[in-house]
Amino acid sequence: MVGGAAEVVARARPVLEAFAARIVHTGPTGSGHTMKLLNNFVSMGYSAIYSEALTLGAKAGLTPQVFNSVISGSRMDCGFYQAFFDFVLNRNENAQRFAIANALKDMTYLASFAQAAGIANPVGAVVRNGFATAVATGHGEKFVPALSDIVAELNGVSLVVPAAE
Repeated sequence: MVGGAAEVVARARPVLEAFAARIVHTGPTGSGHTMKLLNNFVSMGYSAIYSEALTLGAKAGLTPQVFNSVISGSRMDCGFYQAFFDFVLNRNENAQRFAIANALKDMTYLASFAQAAGIANPVGAVVRNGFATAVATGHGEKFVPALSDIVAELNGVSLVVPAAE
């Protein structure tokens, strides 16, 4: 995501291509940052939804494996889902290396942006509060998929299936 005048972006493209797998010109200067906030809002929203859905499922006796067997390969599946669930199912803490504290920072920026734009942002507020709770309970350094364990723990359930004896 890069914002700026078309001719400036064209001139910078060779440098960007040296390290970026995909380059999308988003519009004028500042639009790349706006798009980054929106992209992070969507991904952090998914994280909050997955975490709460997994917790509700666990409370009802559904394992993360059952949840995954329904979602994986369906229209709800995506790369973000796969990375998130690599942590949930395989406990791969490096599957999605973005700290919960950074997620809170971005959701706080989003809230400020929405307020400055005069836009109601109730879903963003809920997502932000989920990450704020995780940070306030001492989990800010963990990566975003760990939000699933934090939400589960706060609700008295575990998403970790015990090993067979």
